[in-house]
Amino acid sequence: MKKSILISSLKYGFTLIIAFALLWYAFKDVSVMDMLGRLGEVEFSWIYLSVFLSIISHILRAYRWSILLKPLGYHVSIFRSFWAVMVGYLANLAFPRMGEVTKCGVLKKTDGVKISTSMGTVVTERIFDVLSLLIIMLITFIFEFGKLNEFFKDLFSNKLSSDRIPKIELIMLSFGGVVILGIALFLLLKKIRHNEAFSKFLSLFMQFKEGLFSINKIDNIPGFILSSIGIWVLYYLMSYIIVFSIPETSQLDWIAGLAILVVGGIGMSAPVQGGIGTYHVLVAALLTLYGIDQTNGVFFATLLHTSQTLSVMIVGSISLIIVSFIRRNKLQEN
Repeated sequence: MKKSILISSLKYGFTLIIAFALLWYAFKDVSVMDMLGRLGEVEFSWIYLSVFLSIISHILRAYRWSILLKPLGYHVSIFRSFWAVMVGYLANLAFPRMGEVTKCGVLKKTDGVKISTSMGTVVTERIFDVLSLLIIMLITFIFEFGKLNEFFKDLFSNKLSSDRIPKIELIMLSFGGVVILGIALFLLLKKIRHNEAFSKFLSLFMQFKEGLFSINKIDNIPGFILSSIGIWVLYYLMSYIIVFSIPETSQLDWIAGLAILVVGGIGMSAPVQGGIGTYHVLVAALLTLYGIDQTNGVFFATLLHTSQTLSVMIVGSISLIIVSFIRRNKLQEN
């Protein structure tokens, strides 16, 4: 128990160090006092609208999740799934990748949804989200190939060299390793298939599989598709409209907004708390390709990231309180 706590603490500390190191890198040539002084120039109406759109996107995500859970026998209201989604986002600010498990745990407490089953639906959602992001990336590359090609070349320059290209020997060795691993797994499964712990694991896996393939059973396909599209349209709008909040970025067009969405999505996907640091570095670097200097790029990225983070902290905390009351009332009823 103590060992697991120590490992978790080390992981948390390591990712937090990375996040703040990247944040320092983004701000190392920027005067924080000057940035604070510029807040008086910001048109906050655009930021408020961005936050409002983000909350609507969270509601759509909760609606889509309830659609996936329904064919599995769980009739979860949009409100319950929304509270769970927001608590999950709140958990992500503290522990990277913890949000998915947390929101499933919330539904377990409020509606009795098995965690293994709900995790399967979450994985299904993530698959659709990744596919959606890839489609948006493709569209953005079509319109902005020059800028994004330059951005990714700079980002990954010197990461790969010609002498690291896999040779035939390495390919054969990898193939042999996969075959040996497969044989070892087969023999292991054959040996433990009647083990009680393995049977329990197999049962949990089947529940997870049921949730993963819940999309094959949904009876509201239009709702699932439209909500999925709506989520990403709102993601785009909430990222783009903030360009109008400061004069330096107000000339950026809708295609630049797509690039911000793609690069920002990559930054938020990094295994650090809430995309801290990675988001600022990547978005600021992207904006330099549009003629926005480093200081204004960091200021823009900070406005967008901070506004969304604060909204998650506020709505997520309220959701956590509501979930606590629901859980308490449920225990009293039992």
